[in-house]
Amino acid sequence: MKENQDITLMSGSVQGGKVSRRGFLKGSALAGLSLGVAGTGLVGCAPKQQAGDELADTGEGATSAVGYQYEAETAEGEWHHSACSRNCFDTCMIMSKVVDGRLVQVCGDKNNPYTAGGLCVKTQNYVDYVYREDRILYPMKRTGKKGPGCTFERISWDEAIQTITDTWKQIIAENGGEAITWFRYQGNQGAIHRRCLEPLFFKMGATYHEASMCNNGYVFSLPYTTGSITVMRAEDIANKDLYISWSHNPAAGSLHTMKFIKEMHKAGGKIAVVNPVRVPECEWADLHVQLLPGTDGAFALGVAKYLMDAGKIDEQFIAEWSIGYEDYARSAAEWTADKVAAECAIPAEQVGQFAELLWENRENACLKTGLQLGRRNNGGMSHISIKMLTGLIGHPECYFNMTSSGGYGVNTAANLDMFTETVPSESSDASTIRNYSSPALGKVLTGVNYGEGHDFATNPIRSIMIFGGNPMVSNPNQNLVREGLEREDLFTVVHDIFVTPTVEYADIVLPAPTFFEYEEFNGGYGHNYDCFNEKVIEPLGECKDNLELCNLLGQAMGYNDAVFNRTYDDMRALFLDGKDYTYDELVKNGWYDVAPKTWEAQLEEGFGTPSKKFQFACDELEADHGTRTVIYTPDPESASQAPELFAKYPLYLVSPSAKEFLNGVFGNMEDNNLLFGESYVFLNEADAQARGISDGDEVTVFNDRGSLSRKARIVEGVMAPGTACTYKSTWSTVTGVENVNCVTTDSQADFGRGVAFQSCLVEIAKA
Repeated sequence: MKENQDITLMSGSVQGGKVSRRGFLKGSALAGLSLGVAGTGLVGCAPKQQAGDELADTGEGATSAVGYQYEAETAEGEWHHSACSRNCFDTCMIMSKVVDGRLVQVCGDKNNPYTAGGLCVKTQNYVDYVYREDRILYPMKRTGKKGPGCTFERISWDEAIQTITDTWKQIIAENGGEAITWFRYQGNQGAIHRRCLEPLFFKMGATYHEASMCNNGYVFSLPYTTGSITVMRAEDIANKDLYISWSHNPAAGSLHTMKFIKEMHKAGGKIAVVNPVRVPECEWADLHVQLLPGTDGAFALGVAKYLMDAGKIDEQFIAEWSIGYEDYARSAAEWTADKVAAECAIPAEQVGQFAELLWENRENACLKTGLQLGRRNNGGMSHISIKMLTGLIGHPECYFNMTSSGGYGVNTAANLDMFTETVPSESSDASTIRNYSSPALGKVLTGVNYGEGHDFATNPIRSIMIFGGNPMVSNPNQNLVREGLEREDLFTVVHDIFVTPTVEYADIVLPAPTFFEYEEFNGGYGHNYDCFNEKVIEPLGECKDNLELCNLLGQAMGYNDAVFNRTYDDMRALFLDGKDYTYDELVKNGWYDVAPKTWEAQLEEGFGTPSKKFQFACDELEADHGTRTVIYTPDPESASQAPELFAKYPLYLVSPSAKEFLNGVFGNMEDNNLLFGESYVFLNEADAQARGISDGDEVTVFNDRGSLSRKARIVEGVMAPGTACTYKSTWSTVTGVENVNCVTTDSQADFGRGVAFQSCLVEIAKA
């Protein structure tokens, strides 16, 4: 896919909350020249020296051998181990150079087999990120209106804490704790800081927030099939005979696995891609199944039928290690290749081609699914339908969504033993406390009731604290979220690093540090390493991390629990308990390899299901979702399920990740916006012609939820028929155009009350 063609130089000088293109062109060039890297401004993007390295003295011209180095890079300094805390598969292990107490350079840890010395394009300018002029360095309170054009004034921490806690105490006295809630997501994926503020809200009896915008479709599907089982190392992909990329784009979301995929391809391994969009892996693929968005389950059932009819199933594994095969076979029986072709809009022969590849390479394959698969109305059932294929061929271990080892228990810092209430689960909607899941934030803040236990009209939310998240970028149905945050009677506290589009709606703003300014324990869900993040510089200004903030707020509320007096020594003891390495060893090495158990050991132990077997069907799935085995459930927002809606909005809009951004992060970085270029919507040629749209036209993407201004980019073969594509994560305060979540749905997915970003019908017209 030719992503972001004809990149336009944008961003740089702010005019009325938007970025002037001319200002960015001038500012970016100057920033680049100041570093000797004209036009890029990237700091440390090509590290020349790392801890333990010595530059060879090659005589005259030696500096040219290593490229340009600005003064701080060549100065004497100390190297420290850092770990990127972003919500990403890769959790890069970073080497950070500090000179006189200032961070001057970052690069990937070359000694780690996964990071292998490289950082992604998003994070190569972390030094600029830390020292940007728009960092929030002091507490502030709002002095003007909420939203764009907001104004703040600096206040002391004492005033901020007192204002917050006095307000909360009054709300609790008048309306109870449930009139307060919090919103956090994984802006910080670290084991300490991700959830350590939540005990504060458990204590006050606040409306419970279930963070559910990432991978709930996969996680909540596991108990019905295999439970949590061992998963291969990402490095093992290099030695596979077949790599299947299903609804995944590692070039944008898991960059470091690309080198292993390339190694496998060079060694003669085969690649199959199942994706509505032509992703970079398709350049090497032996097969690209470009199905309609949301039809993955139908394709998987068609592959299952083909394998069963051809007798290409592992009968011994099925007999010894599974239950429910007969139910599954009956469900798959109707999915002939012709029926699959009609549902998925693909050639019928691709069903057999895919099935043959899977069977022929079953002994040494990797089937990798991406996060977007579960982010739709039928995402959980889609995950189950794909996992069933690995049982048919007798190799469930080839299914790779997230790694099964590495990392720390991120729930530990939340002191979940404090939370004694009941919230909805897959098996029951019952709850003993008011609650909501992330996609429903707009409904919650606007007093919309949606089902038992979700009455937000009678006693509306009167205060929300937002940390580790940027919902005015990341949340669906953004116009409804904005409507809620605009309420003058809503007391909003935001703890963040920059003035994000969300901060613009805050009453009190608290300055947050970057992960270079505190200690953290990290683990990747794309690799198998426990990572240590050292505090390498002191917090800038008056920034305070989540642990300190929890103590300050808890004590000011008058709470005496030990959880509001925790120290880093306490946290170190918690997270290193049961580990086979010491704190000093982790600090010295920066990471520790946690090897996954072998498949043989997994079979001895059995599967993590009630039956201890691979479950093609089970009573639990029937009790919770009305079917004993997997069935294909078309997306409710589709042509077959919503014909009247489809008549108004006949295009499927997909919104994948851009390599320059990550969820709600990096949208303010000039270099990232420069690389990203224009905010395009990609259209197939036939779809564009039917609407009289030409390449480069200004267009409007719209549905009942909202609209987007975009520039049309006409392509052929990049997306499935009737599909359009635009990228997520941009900040409207920087680009001057709407974020894609103005049109995405806040409906909940079929499993885990997760998001359904990718279930999105739109129409597109010339502006």
